[in-house]
Amino acid sequence: MATPLDSAKRLQIELALRELNANFCYFLDHHETDQLVDLFTDDAIYTHGERRSQGRDAIFRLFHDRETSGPRTARHMQSGLRFRITDEHTAAGQSVCMTFAANQLPPIMPAIPHLVADFVDEYRHCSDKRWRICRRHIERIFVDVQNDGPIGVDR
Repeated sequence: MATPLDSAKRLQIELALRELNANFCYFLDHHETDQLVDLFTDDAIYTHGERRSQGRDAIFRLFHDRETSGPRTARHMQSGLRFRITDEHTAAGQSVCMTFAANQLPPIMPAIPHLVADFVDEYRHCSDKRWRICRRHIERIFVDVQNDGPIGVDR
């Protein structure tokens, strides 16, 4: 049976997970694909609607292909982070992410949310002492009428 975590250790884990989630949004919005992909475990599963990317290579291709297909401006605002810390090596979380996105350079008008979604996550503390995302599922809640679906899905 696992030893219960003390409050200091729980706080340390929660802060690391908050930083992980903030880095995800920052690296995604600033086209830092290598750093973004490094936030995932080697065997990560990243899903959004019918799109499923498994492993860092597939996740890299997804975002690299998006970045090289033309101008893209996005900002992801995450809120309501909640965590269930299982032990020193595993945790789960959920948050709400509001995305503004357009296939053009700023400034972009009007400012209409592209998507409001729930991020449903599982995290793992890896051998290099870093927390990473091992599963992320994006569940669409509010969708702009011009949002034609997740990137990486042929329509």
